[in-house]
Amino acid sequence: MEKMLESAQKEEKKPNKGRSQEEKVGRRKWIIKTLKRMEKRQKIIDRRTRMLAAGLRELFILGEDYVSLVACQDENDVAILSALREAGVTGRQSGELAAQLDIDHRDISRRIHRMNKRMQQEIGENIITKKGHKWRLIPRLRHDFDVTKGGKEQ
Repeated sequence: MEKMLESAQKEEKKPNKGRSQEEKVGRRKWIIKTLKRMEKRQKIIDRRTRMLAAGLRELFILGEDYVSLVACQDENDVAILSALREAGVTGRQSGELAAQLDIDHRDISRRIHRMNKRMQQEIGENIITKKGHKWRLIPRLRHDFDVTKGGKEQ
């Protein structure tokens, strides 16, 4: 009887010390696995956020600050965006924009396509369209710019 008590006490005192997952697979592999798992979760969250944003897209007011932050990489992109805003409904040709901003007309088209690609990834919508030979802002964006500018003046 005493032997059984002693053996039971020894088993209780000895904690079962197992190796962690980090020790089993190696530190680097464990870190890589953890990062991949976190990236997978991040992608799921991004997908959900995009779905929510797509559902609420019509309620968003795209301010000029937000659009220039997301779509524009440098001052030339901002200048193109503001020149198209000033052009209004009629829009401007690449050559006119190039002459106004002193940039190659092919570079204007490339920059506009890049800005559209960034906004397409962000909100799922192009901000600049081509009608004939002229580039112009989408009507919704012109309206939103007017609304945000009117709100700042008041």
